[in-house]
Amino acid sequence: MPRPRFAKLPLSKRAAILETAARAFAQHGYDNASMNQILEAAGLSKGAAYYYFDDKADLFVTTVMHYAGALIGDFDAMVETLQADDFWPKVTALYLAQFERFYTQPWAFGAVKAAGRLSSVDLAQHPGLAVLSAVQESVVKLIQRGQQLGVVRTDLPAALLAALFTGVDDASDRWLLAHWERLSREELLAIVRGVVHGLHRLLASDAP
Repeated sequence: MPRPRFAKLPLSKRAAILETAARAFAQHGYDNASMNQILEAAGLSKGAAYYYFDDKADLFVTTVMHYAGALIGDFDAMVETLQADDFWPKVTALYLAQFERFYTQPWAFGAVKAAGRLSSVDLAQHPGLAVLSAVQESVVKLIQRGQQLGVVRTDLPAALLAALFTGVDDASDRWLLAHWERLSREELLAIVRGVVHGLHRLLASDAP
């Protein structure tokens, strides 16, 4: 997480730095985003940046948690309370909520989604990224909870179902990001509902 000095910056300056970082991570992903290019775009010298952040991993975690910390926390809390009769309605509602929140900030959405694409190599090589492993683990927890409640199929391992969920989610996210600016809010949410419906059919315990 950022050094205490970062919190002492004016709010507008902090917001500008994090928006610049989010746009870079959304476009290039964590691995390919250039720390030097982010710094240049944000108007920071390399020395000044390390006055606020330990490294690129620290900046990435700070960016993701700034834009999605509340959503991540809401997701984890929701999984613990899910029941058989509200499992899919609540999953649908939270899934839609992220698009509602980021409708005017697709670059923030892209940065958050980049966290879900971190490889095990990234997580192992950069200890600072470990906190984001929860983003990936939360999907497995969701699937396991659904299996316990009898609303998610059990003929396949939870880890495999989580991989299928993540694969569909990632494919739809990439498509939506590519078409985002041409979609109205209503069109975007209609597509998202369709994706969740497809995931429901794929994962439901009564799937054919």
